[in-house]
Order: sequence, then structure tokens, then C-alpha cells
Amino acid sequence: MTLQKGKPLFQEDTLSAAHKSLNENFLQDDVDESPLFPGVLFAREDDADESPLFPDEEQSAKNSFEAKVSFQKNLASKVVSKSSINGALFSVDVASQEGWKILIVDDEEDIHQVSILLLGHFIYQGKPLKLFSAYSAEEAKAFLQTHPDIAVIFLDVVMESNDAGLQLVRYIREKLKNRFVRIILRTGQPGYAPEEEVIVKYDINDYANKTELSRQRLITTTVACLRTYSDIMTIESYRQLMEEKVVARTREIQLKNKELIRLNHNLIKLNHEKNEFLSIAVHDLKNPLSAIQGLADLIQTSLNEPYVEDSFTEIIEYARIITTSSQQMYEIITNLLDVNAIESGGITFSVNKLDLCETVQFVVRNYFERANAKNIQLQFQFPEQECLILTNELATCQVLENIISNAIKYSPYGKRVIVRLFKKEDNVFCEIQDEGPGLNEDDLSKLFKKFSRLTPKPTGDEHSTGLGLFIVKKLVEKMNGKVWCKSQLGQGSTFVVAFPSYQNNCE
Repeated sequence: MTLQKGKPLFQEDTLSAAHKSLNENFLQDDVDESPLFPGVLFAREDDADESPLFPDEEQSAKNSFEAKVSFQKNLASKVVSKSSINGALFSVDVASQEGWKILIVDDEEDIHQVSILLLGHFIYQGKPLKLFSAYSAEEAKAFLQTHPDIAVIFLDVVMESNDAGLQLVRYIREKLKNRFVRIILRTGQPGYAPEEEVIVKYDINDYANKTELSRQRLITTTVACLRTYSDIMTIESYRQLMEEKVVARTREIQLKNKELIRLNHNLIKLNHEKNEFLSIAVHDLKNPLSAIQGLADLIQTSLNEPYVEDSFTEIIEYARIITTSSQQMYEIITNLLDVNAIESGGITFSVNKLDLCETVQFVVRNYFERANAKNIQLQFQFPEQECLILTNELATCQVLENIISNAIKYSPYGKRVIVRLFKKEDNVFCEIQDEGPGLNEDDLSKLFKKFSRLTPKPTGDEHSTGLGLFIVKKLVEKMNGKVWCKSQLGQGSTFVVAFPSYQNNCE
């Protein structure tokens, strides 16, 4: 729209007269009126301390205003309300803003000048208005991209096009998704934007004909919109606070759910191990107990018969089998107790300086008889110098007995089991090599796990609980050592136990 010289600004004589009267009287002392609403000040720079319109309510208004500002500041210190502009988050802190931001969008310069003249010294809730100008819808779009915290927009309809203002409303609400800013539509040509149609179709907050905008009407509209904007942002702050609480609570619940899932998984695992434990205990204890019971009955029967030398020989054999069966049961119970002690952290032992060569020799001598029973050559190779380590002697014996026992148990008749002891760098190594069937990749992945059942089977009907190597690994690690296995299918296996040397431990 282009102003024509000599024509009234709002196209009606009444508003032109009002405009002229306002310009003549605005700066006069007797026109410096009190605010239209309690808590709202309208002042000039030289007379900013005027009393409110209703002096008898001054203190009440002041208290109400201070309480509201204090509440908003406390709320804003906790939560900064957020909205979305083109997918980006922006913050609007109403209580801490230096002033209320008002955007005037109109292509007529006089509209900007009059608006600034009327509202330039206006104060609401203790904060002044900060007025910004845009002379086209496109200019307003660019401005709103970088100023999403505008409180009120005074918007002309007809600018670069007949519906430029209406399209800007749609852009603000739909593209920028700004539902907070209050939009007051002002038009000098209502034929282009009929009030009823516009107010229903477009998300605006007030509609005004420029010919009707007196000073009082402008201030009333501004205060109403600012009050609404302030309340909306307070509600938004509450919403944001609740949203953050919900997010925090949801995160807490998710963490607890994860912990419950983990604990439930552990319970399932423990229940599975319990069932496996009971299955092994029942199966492995049942056989030797049945053998003991049966042999005891035979012995009793033999004793009731007349003495025969053959019967006496049988009794001795029965007693030997009973001893073997009881040893098997003792081994099962000992292993189960060791596993329980390891997993509950109940294993504690002292460490002392030990010559590993002497300990290995002791264990190898104890297994000569079992090796000879299967015609297996049990060899021990060791260095001349001492192999000192810092360890627990009983635990070390248990580790070596288990590995050497397995080597004999799984080796075919007539093979060799070689035990080597040597020092290398800062460690003492003990290798137990057998000539058994070896292990495949699947077997190697199960080694040192509880209740693991491997493909190779004992070659002399010996007993196995599936717990020995699990205990070995835990004990070796408890003594700061390492244990591993090297094996190829069909080429035997070599178990290696490495202990830090005594000198290295002392350092």
C-alpha cells in the first residue's frame, strides 16, 4: 500500500482527527495518565513514577505484581520452555526477558511511527516493550527465523500481495510451528479480509480495523495479548517441567528394567546351573552308591556261607570296588564344594615361596600306578636349577593332579604322558602333554567352563564330573597365574600352566 498525500492515514476522518489530537496532546503533562490496568505502567521518561490509576489499590497491585514476577523467575530458573522452529529448539524465558518483544508488520511507515509513539514508553509487569519493524511479509519471515521469542505481532493484511498477512499467519503457525506468539490482525481494507471468515479460518488472536484503533483500544489489545502470552509461557514452563520429570522417570524405569532383565537372566542361569548340578549329583552319586549297596549285600551273603578261599578273594575285590566308588563320590562332593566356594568368594589361602619342581615330582610319583595300569609311560622333564614361585602348595597340587589325572584318563592304552617344567623370562611353566584324541574347535571353546562335557571320553571307564578344569582355571587365576590348552584333533593336547617366578613377584 502506498500513502497518498493529503489523505487520512486510516482512510477515515475520525481516526485522522484522533491521530492529530494524539500527536498534539501525547507529550503534554496533563495527558500523562495512569495505566489502564493495575500493575501496568504507561509513563514518559521524565515522569516514570506516576501513581496507578486507582491509588487506593496501589499496594495491592504492587504486591500482586511482585509475587507474580517472583514466581515466574523461580519457575524460569528451573525450566526453560521450549518449542520447535523448523525442527530446531528455541528457549523462551519470560521472567528473565529484558522486555516484551513486539513486531510491527506493515508496509506503511506512518503505522510504525504511530505504534512506536503510542507504545514506546509502555511498561507491563515491570518490563518495557521492545518494538521491531518489518515492512513486508518476507521481511517478517526472515526476522522471525532469528527471533522466535516475539510476544505479539501487529500484522497488516495487504502488503506485497492482497493476502500477504494471512499467508504470514499460516507460515508462522504451520511452518515455524510457533503457537505461542499472539497475532493481532490490523487492516485498513477489511474487504480483503472479512473479520468473521479470517478469525475462523486463520489462527489469529484479535482482529482490528485500522479505523477503530484508538490509543485506548491499542493499549487494551496489547495488554490482553501480553497477559495471554505470559500465561501461555508459564503453562508451557509447567509442561516442560513435567515433561522433563517424565523423561527422567522414564529413564529411571528403563534402567531399573534393564537391571531387572539382567537379574532375571542371572536367575535363569543360576536355575539352569542348579538343575545341572542336581542332575550331575544324582547321576554321578547314584552309580557308586548302587555299587556299594550291591557289593555290601554280596559280602554279607558270602560271610553267611561256609569259608571258601575263593569267597575270601571275592570279598577283597568287593572291598576294592567299594573303595573306588567311595573315592568317586568323595571327588564329586569335593568338586561341588570347591565350585560353591569359588563362586561365593569363599576361597582364601596364603602364599609362600615354593620350588615347583619338588611339587610336580610329588604329584607325578602319585600317578605312576594309575599310568602303569593303562601301560602309559609317565615322564617328567625338569631343569637343573630351582623353579621358585610364590604360591599356595595345596592349591598348586590340586591343579597339577587334575591336569595329570585328565591326561592319563583320556589317553589310550600304551601311550605317553610327558610333564615338562621350565623357566622362561619372568615365569615358570609346566606343560602336560598327552597322546590322546585331541580336541576340536567346539571342545576348545567349552574348556574351563562349568559342567562342560567334551567329545573325548575316558579310555578306562574312569569317572568325570565336568568341573575339574573350571576349578583349575579359578585356582590358577587366584594365584596370579594363567592356564591354557594347545590341541589339534587327532594329535593330542598340551595343557600349560604359567606361574610368575618368585623373583618377579618380589619385585
